[in-house]
Amino acid sequence: MRISIFCWLLSIFVVITSPAIAQQENEDAAKEGGDSTGTDPRGFTSKFMPYYSHVELNNGVEVDQVNLFGMYAFNSKIAMTYDLPVYKDIEGPMGQSESGIGDLGLRIFYKPDATQFEKSSHIFGAELTLPTATSTNTFIGDSTVPFSVLGDDTVIVSPMYVYVRDIKLLSPGFVAFMNFYDFDVEKGTDGKDVSRYRGRWFLMQPLSRPGPGLLDGIYLLPELQPVYDFEKDDNQFSLWVAPELGRMFPWGAAYIKPGFGIISDDETDRDWTFELGFRYFFN
Repeated sequence: MRISIFCWLLSIFVVITSPAIAQQENEDAAKEGGDSTGTDPRGFTSKFMPYYSHVELNNGVEVDQVNLFGMYAFNSKIAMTYDLPVYKDIEGPMGQSESGIGDLGLRIFYKPDATQFEKSSHIFGAELTLPTATSTNTFIGDSTVPFSVLGDDTVIVSPMYVYVRDIKLLSPGFVAFMNFYDFDVEKGTDGKDVSRYRGRWFLMQPLSRPGPGLLDGIYLLPELQPVYDFEKDDNQFSLWVAPELGRMFPWGAAYIKPGFGIISDDETDRDWTFELGFRYFFN
C-alpha cells in the first residue's frame, strides 16, 4: 500500500500555515495549563517543531534526516502530531548510500477530564506509521539480504498511554512516561512482523528562569527509551538515553539532544545519535 506523498505534504502545509484556525483552541488549552517549552504532553497547543537528526547504528550504518514535526490542537482535549522525514539519507559501512522520504508517523492524543488531576494526568491515544517512503530496500555491508532503510510496506498501529506528574527537584518540573505497543496491521509485499513495547520516559527540569539574558530560560530534558522487541530471537531488549538541553524564547524553544545506546547489542540498535531542533508556538 502506497500513500500519496503530495497529499500528505499538502495537509501538513495547511496545518503549519493556518495558525489562526487553532488560535481559540490554543487559548482554551492555555487556561488549563500552558507549556512554555513545548515538551509537556499535557500542553495541547498547536506548534511547529522541525528537527535534524544523525544516527549511528552498531552495524556502521549512519542515518541523517530532516523531519517536519508538529502538533495540531483540535481543542483542549484532543490533539494530533505529525512526523514526516522529508529528507532521509542512509550511508552504509562500505560506502553504500540511499536517500529519499521516510515513513509518516501520526499520533492522536485524548485527554479526558476524568483523568486530569491537580498534579498528575493520564492521557490516551494511538500512533499510526504509514509507508510513505520513496524507496524500500538496499544492501548494507556484506549482507545478501536487502535491508529496509527508508521504510517498507508495513503499516504499524501503536496504542499509547501517557502518565505525567509534576515534581520539584531543583525547580518545579515534571516526569512523563509515554508507553507504546507497536504491531503490524498491513505488511504489503515486503513488510515485516512487528510486535514490541516501546517507552519514551522524560524528566523535565528547568535550570533558570525565562528572560532576555544568555543563560535565561535554560532547561534539561533527559529521555530514556526502553524497547523490548518480541520478534527478535536474541538481544530483545535495548536501552537508549538522550539528555536534551534547550533554551526558551518568546516564540518557543531551541534545543540540542545527544543520545547514547546504553544497552545496544543488536546490529540495528542505536550506538550514538544527535538531534538539533526548535519549537515554534502558534499564539
